[in-house]
Amino acid sequence: MEQYAGRLRQSTIPLYRQILEGIKQKIEAGELKTGDKLPSEQELMEHFNVSRRTVRTAVDELCGQGYLVRKQGKGTFVSKPKLHRKIINVLSFQEACEKCGMHAAHRLMACEPRLASTEERARFALSEGAKVLQTQRVLTADGEAIMVENAVYPYEMYAFLQQEDLNTPLYPLLRKKGLCPVDTLTCHLEMVRADAENARLLSVPEGEPLFEMRSCLALESGVPVTVSDNFIVASRYAFDIP
Repeated sequence: MEQYAGRLRQSTIPLYRQILEGIKQKIEAGELKTGDKLPSEQELMEHFNVSRRTVRTAVDELCGQGYLVRKQGKGTFVSKPKLHRKIINVLSFQEACEKCGMHAAHRLMACEPRLASTEERARFALSEGAKVLQTQRVLTADGEAIMVENAVYPYEMYAFLQQEDLNTPLYPLLRKKGLCPVDTLTCHLEMVRADAENARLLSVPEGEPLFEMRSCLALESGVPVTVSDNFIVASRYAFDIP
């Protein structure tokens, strides 16, 4: 232990960063697994021969990155891995889960036609009185709710979805129909707090930080075919920007 602490101090890399990377490597290598409890601050101070502030800085950053989670009165634990998704890519939830080694599931909450709003008519080039199809699904990874997916489609093109099983991945079905989005026209991402409805659907406390992602996707021809307003549990998701 003393030799390891010595190696820490001889490096030009800040001490907290060395501790952070050391813990992260153990998590990524599987030496520390989901749900494992991290040693106490005092134990880490003694192990690395550093100050409480140095240990706390490293642990705080790992919590911020989603590797660790603090549970009041219990300690600090290795958290579940986050889903990673490139924000510029049209990547289905199923594909994102597969890339992260997780099992995706989909639960349909609603699939209903309604009159298109003025904004939707303009987006989809619809005439007055035209309808859209609105769907809502809760998407889970390894059995845990991650996202509330609210999507709107031009009704005439996507009315067939009412007869399909939407408790399964959607993109394979849309590809067979030649109606799968392949391009992102617009995408707006911001942090919000879970309201009562999203908290219920995602099984999180009201006020939990969520990503709200509003986007418009198009076919290869450039024709807009879906507008979505999705709410994602921030502690379980990460967006990568190339």
